[in-house]
Amino acid sequence: MKVKIKLIILGHFSHSLNIDKVKKWQSELFEITEVDRHNIVGDSDGLNWEFLDENIENQLPIRGNADILVAVTNVPIQANYFARRFTDNRVCVSYNSIAEILSYNDIPLENLLLRVLYSVSFVFRRYGNRMPLMNEQTNFSHDETRGCIFDMDGLKTDIIYSTYKPQLCSSCIHSLTNNPIANNRIANNLIGKVQLELKKIDKGLYYQIADWIKNNPISAIIISSLTAIVLGTIGSVVASFIYEKIQ
Repeated sequence: MKVKIKLIILGHFSHSLNIDKVKKWQSELFEITEVDRHNIVGDSDGLNWEFLDENIENQLPIRGNADILVAVTNVPIQANYFARRFTDNRVCVSYNSIAEILSYNDIPLENLLLRVLYSVSFVFRRYGNRMPLMNEQTNFSHDETRGCIFDMDGLKTDIIYSTYKPQLCSSCIHSLTNNPIANNRIANNLIGKVQLELKKIDKGLYYQIADWIKNNPISAIIISSLTAIVLGTIGSVVASFIYEKIQ
């Protein structure tokens, strides 16, 4: 059974997040059941203008019939995290400073949200259909950046490696499929399907081509030169044919 997720935009969100793309995303692991918007009431209460956990928790609506509620916001949250967990299976994702990092690297903003939806869904299943709180001892994230959806990303700039064709690394696959509690183990066939889905979290075609040209400049020059020659030859032949026909 898929994890049912209620998605909300929390506060003013000025970035170009394509929420419809996220809503329509097809996955064997989760499904979006509802999308809503909620205002932020009050101001930040942290020393660095961030919203501390209690403040954010008071802003979050009830989860309702969904398994997980995921709130998307632009305000900074506690400890400079990009995502934090709250009571009643609720999660808040902050694009503060990350939106600029993703945009600079031509990565669609929705890629981060999709990454979080996959990771929280796995965590929910791994812990017996509940989200552990921030003060609980957990071991599903790793400090090493591997391009995995469970990268800690203590340096926010590392987020680019897990928002462009992310993956489940081998150690995370082992943890998910070999849970000591049998009922909480993730089936290998679901892992395989998710790995294929994660490859679709990509850049737009234009930026893929631009990246290829950047990484293969000599090949790009050769191809563009041959293309110009071929097009020029074809144009010359067509022009000669037309000229002969009108004589």
